[in-house]
Amino acid sequence: MKKFKKPLAVIYYPAYFLLRIYYRIAYGVTVDRSGLKDIKNGSIILCPHLSNCDHFLVAFGLFPKRPTFVMSEHFTKNPMLRPILKVMHVITKKMFCADVGTIMNIRRALKCGNTVVLFPEGRLTWYGHSLAVTAGTAELIKSCGVNVYTVTGNGAYLTFPKWRKADRKGKIRVTTAKLFDASEIKELSLDEIKTRIDSAILHDDELAMEGVTYRCKDMTAGIDGIIYKCPVCMSEFKIKAENGHITCTQCGADAVLDNKYVLHGSQFGRINEWCEWQKQCLDPEKDVLEEEMIFGTVNDKGNIDHNAGKGKARLDKEGFSFEGQIYGEEVSAYYPTEKLGGFPITVGSAFDVYYKNKLVYLHPQPDMRTAVKWVTFLDRIHEYGN
Repeated sequence: MKKFKKPLAVIYYPAYFLLRIYYRIAYGVTVDRSGLKDIKNGSIILCPHLSNCDHFLVAFGLFPKRPTFVMSEHFTKNPMLRPILKVMHVITKKMFCADVGTIMNIRRALKCGNTVVLFPEGRLTWYGHSLAVTAGTAELIKSCGVNVYTVTGNGAYLTFPKWRKADRKGKIRVTTAKLFDASEIKELSLDEIKTRIDSAILHDDELAMEGVTYRCKDMTAGIDGIIYKCPVCMSEFKIKAENGHITCTQCGADAVLDNKYVLHGSQFGRINEWCEWQKQCLDPEKDVLEEEMIFGTVNDKGNIDHNAGKGKARLDKEGFSFEGQIYGEEVSAYYPTEKLGGFPITVGSAFDVYYKNKLVYLHPQPDMRTAVKWVTFLDRIHEYGN
């Protein structure tokens, strides 16, 4: 069997030391490796996906091991990241798609003694709470039968929220724990494995770092990309966020977000509560989303073109569909909701799916911020169905 390569040591270790010093000084990162004392080669690491910087934080926790990351294929479409990912020897995956090649590469890497890192939610959370673990994770762990650990970047979301216009200075605590021993996995049922994984990934960053101060010139800049519904007048996408205030331009309701991520002047104490309330306001039995869209996809050079065509999309309890043109060709797609694990989101811009094995970004028109409602509605449909 051909050896599955690890990240190049000559590049990885110098980069690690430079980034470790920078993150400690700039973002107050501390690392507790006590949960990895008995880590062996050929182990799996499961991590909640809280920020775009999670890969660095996980690497800090696993040092001196050079991990093999399983990453969304869309990262390889970025010409700036592509050469970096190549020397990192990452395993790519199409998000929420059956991908036998990914499973085979994971098993091959484990047999070669690599430490494989998975973010089992399959996408990055846009608010400070973990998302549902993707179907098939328990089956993968059962079939691999290796030691499994967790690494969590507590405070990563609060420092690098997906909706942010700027990073924050505060504190990140990287913690580690052993989740499964290889010997016990054989004795556990899939339901028992799934329950333990769900519990390990479940994370509320606002509660985990309660009372910690995070400093930023404007704590609210960009948060109108995820907060869209006013709890006073119930209007949508009338929210204006700036200078620490979240204001409804329709009725004038105003809330202040302080440096500890506590809301004042709102019926909600935290951003997570507001986001969960918005989700519960959606009714899968009655609501239907329909909007015009601009489509983005991968061009002939292998890069993402965010203006590749246009059309319209629809989402209800039964399914999601879109139609229109991409590069002049007619496209039409339908997905039953039970077959869609979730929509990854680019906050304030787009959500994405795969169409004929190709990544497609959907940019709602005329207000791209509505992307968060599409993502939230699909998650609500899934919860409702369960």
